[in-house]
Amino acid sequence: MENYILSQALDYTSRGIMIQDAHRRVVFFNHACEKITKRTKDEVVGKDCGDIFKCHTSTGLCITDKCCPGTEILNGRLSQGSRELLINRGDDSESWIRVNVSPIKDKEGRVTHIISVIEDVSEAKRFSDEVLKSKTLSSLGTLASELAHEIKNPLNAMNLQLLLLKHEINDSYDNGNSPKNELLKIVTIVQNEINRLGSFVEECLQFAKTGKLSRSYANIREMLTDIIALLTPQAQLNGIQLKLDVMENIPAPYIDKDKIKQAILNILINSIEAMPDGGELHVSASGVKDEIVIACQDTGPGIPEEFREKIFDLFYTTKDGGTGIGLSSAQNIIQNHGGMIRLATSDVGSTFLITIPVNQD
Repeated sequence: MENYILSQALDYTSRGIMIQDAHRRVVFFNHACEKITKRTKDEVVGKDCGDIFKCHTSTGLCITDKCCPGTEILNGRLSQGSRELLINRGDDSESWIRVNVSPIKDKEGRVTHIISVIEDVSEAKRFSDEVLKSKTLSSLGTLASELAHEIKNPLNAMNLQLLLLKHEINDSYDNGNSPKNELLKIVTIVQNEINRLGSFVEECLQFAKTGKLSRSYANIREMLTDIIALLTPQAQLNGIQLKLDVMENIPAPYIDKDKIKQAILNILINSIEAMPDGGELHVSASGVKDEIVIACQDTGPGIPEEFREKIFDLFYTTKDGGTGIGLSSAQNIIQNHGGMIRLATSDVGSTFLITIPVNQD
Protein backbone atom coordinates (compact mmCIF):
# COMPACT_ATOMS: atom_id res chain seq x y z
CA MET A 1 0.00 0.00 0.00
CA GLU A 2 2.82 2.40 0.93
CA ASN A 3 4.65 1.66 -2.33
CA TYR A 4 1.44 2.33 -4.29
CA ILE A 5 0.91 5.68 -2.55
CA LEU A 6 4.55 6.66 -3.16
CA SER A 7 4.28 5.66 -6.81
CA GLN A 8 1.09 7.71 -7.24
CA ALA A 9 2.66 10.71 -5.50
CA LEU A 10 5.70 10.62 -7.79
CA ASP A 11 3.52 10.07 -10.84
CA TYR A 12 1.37 13.14 -10.28
CA THR A 13 3.89 15.65 -8.94
CA SER A 14 4.29 18.79 -11.04
CA ARG A 15 8.01 18.17 -11.61
CA GLY A 16 9.26 15.57 -14.05
CA ILE A 17 10.58 12.47 -12.24
CA MET A 18 12.58 9.83 -14.08
CA ILE A 19 14.29 6.85 -12.42
CA GLN A 20 16.93 4.73 -14.17
CA ASP A 21 18.72 1.56 -13.20
CA ALA A 22 22.49 1.04 -13.12
CA HIS A 23 22.47 0.47 -16.91
CA ARG A 24 20.69 3.78 -17.51
CA ARG A 25 17.48 2.03 -18.51
CA VAL A 26 14.36 3.97 -17.52
CA VAL A 27 12.24 2.19 -14.91
CA PHE A 28 9.94 5.08 -13.91
CA PHE A 29 8.65 8.01 -15.97
CA ASN A 30 5.89 10.21 -14.52
CA HIS A 31 3.12 12.27 -16.16
CA ALA A 32 5.09 15.53 -15.90
CA CYS A 33 7.96 13.91 -17.85
CA GLU A 34 5.50 12.88 -20.56
CA LYS A 35 4.28 16.46 -20.81
CA ILE A 36 7.79 17.95 -20.90
CA THR A 37 9.26 15.48 -23.40
CA LYS A 38 6.13 14.87 -25.53
CA ARG A 39 6.78 11.14 -25.15
CA THR A 40 4.64 8.49 -23.49
CA LYS A 41 5.72 6.21 -20.68
CA ASP A 42 5.49 3.20 -23.01
CA GLU A 43 7.97 4.81 -25.42
CA VAL A 44 10.58 5.40 -22.75
CA VAL A 45 10.41 2.76 -19.98
CA GLY A 46 12.94 -0.03 -20.50
CA LYS A 47 15.14 1.98 -22.84
CA ASP A 48 18.41 3.90 -22.42
CA CYS A 49 17.45 7.58 -21.95
CA GLY A 50 20.31 8.72 -24.20
CA ASP A 51 18.93 6.73 -27.13
CA ILE A 52 15.55 8.42 -26.68
CA PHE A 53 16.36 12.05 -25.90
CA LYS A 54 19.74 12.52 -27.66
CA CYS A 55 20.78 15.03 -24.98
CA HIS A 56 23.06 17.75 -26.32
CA THR A 57 24.27 21.29 -25.75
CA SER A 58 23.33 24.38 -27.77
CA THR A 59 26.37 23.79 -30.01
CA GLY A 60 25.16 20.26 -30.83
CA LEU A 61 27.67 18.46 -28.58
CA CYS A 62 26.20 15.09 -27.56
CA ILE A 63 26.53 14.54 -23.81
CA THR A 64 25.01 11.06 -23.61
CA ASP A 65 28.40 9.49 -22.91
CA LYS A 66 30.32 12.63 -21.98
CA CYS A 67 29.43 15.14 -19.26
CA CYS A 68 26.09 13.42 -18.58
CA PRO A 69 25.42 13.90 -14.83
CA GLY A 70 23.66 10.51 -14.59
CA THR A 71 26.63 8.68 -16.13
CA GLU A 72 29.05 10.57 -13.88
CA ILE A 73 27.10 9.47 -10.78
CA LEU A 74 26.92 5.83 -11.93
CA ASN A 75 30.69 5.88 -12.55
CA GLY A 76 31.31 7.29 -9.08
CA ARG A 77 32.75 10.59 -10.29
CA LEU A 78 29.89 12.68 -8.85
CA SER A 79 27.75 12.42 -5.74
CA GLN A 80 24.99 14.39 -7.47
CA GLY A 81 24.75 16.54 -10.59
CA SER A 82 22.82 19.29 -12.30
CA ARG A 83 22.80 20.37 -15.92
CA GLU A 84 20.89 22.44 -18.47
CA LEU A 85 20.67 20.69 -21.81
CA LEU A 86 18.67 20.32 -25.00
CA ILE A 87 16.59 17.21 -25.65
CA ASN A 88 14.80 15.89 -28.70
CA ARG A 89 11.08 15.69 -27.96
CA GLY A 90 8.50 13.31 -29.36
CA ASP A 91 7.02 15.97 -31.66
CA ASP A 92 10.42 16.45 -33.39
CA SER A 93 11.04 19.73 -31.56
CA GLU A 94 13.84 20.61 -29.15
CA SER A 95 13.41 21.82 -25.59
CA TRP A 96 15.72 23.18 -22.92
CA ILE A 97 15.48 21.28 -19.63
CA ARG A 98 17.18 21.59 -16.28
CA VAL A 99 17.88 18.19 -14.73
CA ASN A 100 19.01 17.48 -11.16
CA VAL A 101 20.31 13.96 -10.71
CA SER A 102 20.83 12.10 -7.42
CA PRO A 103 21.79 8.49 -6.62
CA ILE A 104 19.61 5.84 -4.96
CA LYS A 105 21.79 3.48 -2.91
CA ASP A 106 21.27 0.08 -1.30
CA LYS A 107 22.14 -0.76 2.31
CA GLU A 108 25.76 -1.40 1.34
CA GLY A 109 26.06 2.05 -0.20
CA ARG A 110 26.13 0.88 -3.81
CA VAL A 111 24.35 3.03 -6.40
CA THR A 112 21.50 0.92 -7.78
CA HIS A 113 19.47 3.64 -9.46
CA ILE A 114 19.57 7.33 -10.27
CA ILE A 115 16.64 9.70 -9.96
CA SER A 116 16.34 12.77 -12.19
CA VAL A 117 14.13 15.75 -11.39
CA ILE A 118 13.37 17.45 -14.71
CA GLU A 119 12.10 20.98 -15.36
CA ASP A 120 11.25 22.61 -18.69
CA VAL A 121 13.21 25.90 -18.81
CA SER A 122 12.67 26.78 -22.49
CA GLU A 123 10.33 29.67 -21.71
CA ALA A 124 12.60 30.99 -18.95
CA LYS A 125 15.62 30.90 -21.29
CA ARG A 126 13.65 32.60 -24.06
CA PHE A 127 12.56 35.33 -21.64
CA SER A 128 16.15 35.72 -20.40
CA ASP A 129 17.37 36.06 -23.99
CA GLU A 130 14.67 38.68 -24.71
CA VAL A 131 15.65 40.67 -21.60
CA LEU A 132 19.32 40.52 -22.57
CA LYS A 133 18.50 41.64 -26.11
CA SER A 134 16.30 44.44 -24.79
CA LYS A 135 19.09 45.69 -22.50
CA THR A 136 21.57 45.45 -25.37
CA LEU A 137 19.27 47.44 -27.65
CA SER A 138 18.81 50.04 -24.92
CA SER A 139 22.58 50.43 -24.55
CA LEU A 140 22.98 50.60 -28.31
CA GLY A 141 20.27 53.26 -28.38
CA THR A 142 22.24 55.43 -25.96
CA LEU A 143 25.40 54.89 -27.99
CA ALA A 144 23.54 55.68 -31.23
CA SER A 145 22.25 58.94 -29.74
CA GLU A 146 25.70 60.05 -28.63
CA LEU A 147 27.30 59.11 -31.94
CA ALA A 148 24.53 60.79 -33.93
CA HIS A 149 24.96 64.07 -32.07
CA GLU A 150 28.73 63.91 -32.52
CA ILE A 151 28.40 63.26 -36.26
CA LYS A 152 25.53 65.63 -37.00
CA ASN A 153 27.38 68.89 -36.27
CA PRO A 154 30.39 68.14 -38.52
CA LEU A 155 28.03 67.02 -41.29
CA ASN A 156 26.11 70.29 -41.09
CA ALA A 157 29.37 72.27 -41.15
CA MET A 158 30.60 70.32 -44.18
CA ASN A 159 27.32 70.88 -46.01
CA LEU A 160 27.52 74.62 -45.33
CA GLN A 161 31.09 74.77 -46.66
CA LEU A 162 30.03 72.92 -49.81
CA LEU A 163 27.27 75.45 -50.42
CA LEU A 164 29.82 78.28 -50.10
CA LEU A 165 32.12 76.38 -52.47
CA LYS A 166 29.31 76.10 -55.01
CA HIS A 167 28.76 79.86 -54.91
CA GLU A 168 32.51 80.42 -55.27
CA ILE A 169 32.66 78.14 -58.32
CA ASN A 170 29.69 79.89 -59.93
CA ASP A 171 31.33 83.28 -59.37
CA SER A 172 34.77 82.16 -60.62
CA TYR A 173 33.80 80.51 -63.91
CA ASP A 174 31.74 81.67 -66.86
CA ASN A 175 28.57 79.79 -67.72
CA GLY A 176 29.22 76.69 -69.79
CA ASN A 177 32.90 76.53 -68.90
CA SER A 178 33.97 72.85 -68.72
CA PRO A 179 36.03 73.12 -65.47
CA LYS A 180 33.06 74.72 -63.75
CA ASN A 181 30.71 71.86 -64.69
CA GLU A 182 33.19 69.23 -63.53
CA LEU A 183 33.74 70.94 -60.19
CA LEU A 184 30.01 71.38 -59.62
CA LYS A 185 29.50 67.69 -60.40
CA ILE A 186 32.07 66.70 -57.76
CA VAL A 187 30.48 69.00 -55.19
CA THR A 188 27.02 67.56 -55.92
CA ILE A 189 28.28 63.99 -55.41
CA VAL A 190 29.81 64.93 -52.06
CA GLN A 191 26.61 66.73 -51.04
CA ASN A 192 24.51 63.68 -51.89
CA GLU A 193 26.73 61.47 -49.73
CA ILE A 194 26.53 63.95 -46.85
CA ASN A 195 22.74 64.03 -47.15
CA ARG A 196 22.68 60.23 -47.12
CA LEU A 197 24.78 60.19 -43.95
CA GLY A 198 22.50 62.84 -42.48
CA SER A 199 19.46 60.61 -43.09
CA PHE A 200 21.28 57.73 -41.41
CA VAL A 201 22.06 59.92 -38.40
CA GLU A 202 18.38 60.87 -38.13
CA GLU A 203 17.45 57.16 -38.10
CA CYS A 204 19.99 56.59 -35.33
CA LEU A 205 18.40 59.39 -33.32
CA GLN A 206 14.93 57.93 -33.84
CA PHE A 207 16.24 54.52 -32.70
CA ALA A 208 17.76 56.10 -29.60
CA LYS A 209 14.41 57.65 -28.63
CA THR A 210 12.44 54.37 -28.69
CA GLY A 211 12.94 53.79 -24.96
CA LYS A 212 11.12 56.95 -23.81
CA LEU A 213 7.39 56.25 -23.65
CA SER A 214 4.50 58.68 -23.36
CA ARG A 215 1.53 56.39 -22.73
CA SER A 216 -2.19 56.86 -23.14
CA TYR A 217 -5.15 54.65 -24.03
CA ALA A 218 -5.17 54.23 -27.81
CA ASN A 219 -7.89 53.35 -30.29
CA ILE A 220 -6.29 50.56 -32.33
CA ARG A 221 -8.78 50.83 -35.20
CA GLU A 222 -8.13 54.56 -35.64
CA MET A 223 -4.37 54.12 -35.38
CA LEU A 224 -4.24 51.36 -38.01
CA THR A 225 -6.64 53.27 -40.28
CA ASP A 226 -4.29 56.28 -40.13
CA ILE A 227 -1.33 54.05 -40.99
CA ILE A 228 -3.11 52.51 -43.99
CA ALA A 229 -4.13 55.98 -45.25
CA LEU A 230 -0.51 57.14 -44.91
CA LEU A 231 0.86 54.19 -46.90
CA THR A 232 -1.84 53.98 -49.57
CA PRO A 233 -0.15 56.35 -52.11
CA GLN A 234 3.16 54.46 -51.93
CA ALA A 235 1.37 51.09 -52.09
CA GLN A 236 -0.64 52.12 -55.14
CA LEU A 237 2.53 53.20 -56.96
CA ASN A 238 3.88 49.66 -56.38
CA GLY A 239 0.61 47.98 -57.42
CA ILE A 240 -0.03 46.75 -53.87
CA GLN A 241 -3.50 46.30 -52.42
CA LEU A 242 -3.85 47.17 -48.72
CA LYS A 243 -6.40 45.38 -46.52
CA LEU A 244 -7.34 46.10 -42.90
CA ASP A 245 -9.36 43.90 -40.52
CA VAL A 246 -9.89 44.96 -36.91
CA MET A 247 -11.91 42.94 -34.42
CA GLU A 248 -15.08 44.59 -33.13
CA ASN A 249 -14.81 46.06 -29.61
CA ILE A 250 -11.06 45.52 -29.51
CA PRO A 251 -9.62 46.73 -26.16
CA ALA A 252 -7.74 50.04 -25.98
CA PRO A 253 -4.14 49.31 -24.86
CA TYR A 254 -2.14 51.69 -22.67
CA ILE A 255 0.69 52.54 -25.08
CA ASP A 256 2.80 55.25 -26.63
CA LYS A 257 0.67 55.58 -29.75
CA ASP A 258 3.26 57.44 -31.85
CA LYS A 259 5.98 54.89 -31.15
CA ILE A 260 3.78 51.85 -31.77
CA LYS A 261 2.63 53.55 -34.98
CA GLN A 262 6.28 54.02 -35.99
CA ALA A 263 7.06 50.34 -35.26
CA ILE A 264 4.16 49.15 -37.43
CA LEU A 265 5.11 51.60 -40.19
CA ASN A 266 8.67 50.22 -40.20
CA ILE A 267 7.33 46.70 -40.75
CA LEU A 268 4.80 47.68 -43.43
CA ILE A 269 7.30 49.80 -45.35
CA ASN A 270 9.62 46.79 -45.44
CA SER A 271 6.75 44.68 -46.81
CA ILE A 272 5.93 47.24 -49.51
CA GLU A 273 9.58 47.46 -50.57
CA ALA A 274 9.68 43.64 -50.77
CA MET A 275 6.89 43.67 -53.42
CA PRO A 276 8.13 45.87 -56.32
CA ASP A 277 5.98 43.86 -58.74
CA GLY A 278 2.78 44.33 -56.73
CA GLY A 279 0.92 42.11 -54.31
CA GLU A 280 -1.27 42.27 -51.24
CA LEU A 281 -0.58 43.56 -47.74
CA HIS A 282 -3.04 42.48 -45.07
CA VAL A 283 -3.07 44.08 -41.61
CA SER A 284 -5.31 42.61 -38.90
CA ALA A 285 -5.81 43.23 -35.18
CA SER A 286 -7.55 41.16 -32.53
CA GLY A 287 -7.80 40.93 -28.76
CA VAL A 288 -6.63 37.67 -27.19
CA LYS A 289 -7.13 37.50 -23.39
CA ASP A 290 -5.20 40.51 -22.05
CA GLU A 291 -3.22 41.11 -25.23
CA ILE A 292 -3.58 42.85 -28.57
CA VAL A 293 -2.27 40.86 -31.54
CA ILE A 294 -1.46 42.74 -34.75
CA ALA A 295 -0.56 40.68 -37.82
CA CYS A 296 1.16 42.16 -40.89
CA GLN A 297 1.11 39.69 -43.79
CA ASP A 298 2.44 40.29 -47.29
CA THR A 299 2.54 38.20 -50.46
CA GLY A 300 6.16 38.99 -51.29
CA PRO A 301 9.01 36.51 -51.83
CA GLY A 302 9.36 35.81 -48.10
CA ILE A 303 12.51 35.75 -46.00
CA PRO A 304 14.98 32.88 -46.60
CA GLU A 305 15.53 30.53 -43.67
CA GLU A 306 19.20 31.53 -43.29
CA PHE A 307 18.23 35.20 -42.72
CA ARG A 308 15.26 34.72 -40.39
CA GLU A 309 17.25 34.74 -37.13
CA LYS A 310 19.14 37.92 -38.09
CA ILE A 311 16.41 40.25 -39.34
CA PHE A 312 15.98 42.01 -35.97
CA ASP A 313 19.74 42.51 -35.50
CA LEU A 314 20.79 46.16 -35.48
CA PHE A 315 22.37 47.27 -38.80
CA TYR A 316 21.61 43.90 -40.47
CA THR A 317 20.01 44.40 -43.89
CA THR A 318 19.72 42.59 -47.22
CA LYS A 319 18.42 45.66 -49.08
CA ASP A 320 20.60 47.87 -51.26
CA GLY A 321 20.94 51.17 -49.45
CA GLY A 322 19.21 49.82 -46.33
CA THR A 323 20.39 50.85 -42.87
CA GLY A 324 19.27 47.78 -40.89
CA ILE A 325 17.64 49.98 -38.24
CA GLY A 326 13.90 49.70 -39.07
CA LEU A 327 13.09 46.22 -37.75
CA SER A 328 15.51 46.54 -34.83
CA SER A 329 13.87 49.81 -33.84
CA ALA A 330 10.41 48.22 -34.14
CA GLN A 331 11.48 45.37 -31.87
CA ASN A 332 12.94 47.80 -29.34
CA ILE A 333 9.65 49.76 -29.22
CA ILE A 334 7.49 46.64 -28.83
CA GLN A 335 9.73 45.17 -26.12
CA ASN A 336 9.70 48.45 -24.18
CA HIS A 337 5.90 48.06 -24.08
CA GLY A 338 6.29 44.59 -22.55
CA GLY A 339 5.31 42.98 -25.85
CA MET A 340 6.93 40.77 -28.44
CA ILE A 341 7.41 40.79 -32.21
CA ARG A 342 8.24 37.71 -34.24
CA LEU A 343 8.35 36.43 -37.78
CA ALA A 344 5.73 33.71 -38.07
CA THR A 345 5.80 30.71 -40.40
CA SER A 346 3.83 31.56 -43.53
CA ASP A 347 3.02 29.65 -46.73
CA VAL A 348 3.20 32.83 -48.81
CA GLY A 349 5.33 35.93 -48.21
CA SER A 350 6.14 37.07 -44.68
CA THR A 351 3.95 37.44 -41.60
CA PHE A 352 5.03 39.55 -38.64
CA LEU A 353 3.08 39.13 -35.40
CA ILE A 354 3.09 41.90 -32.78
CA THR A 355 1.79 41.12 -29.30
CA ILE A 356 1.17 44.01 -26.87
CA PRO A 357 -0.27 43.78 -23.33
CA VAL A 358 -3.51 45.73 -22.93
CA ASN A 359 -2.44 47.04 -19.51
CA GLN A 360 1.21 47.43 -18.52
CA ASP A 361 2.36 49.25 -15.39
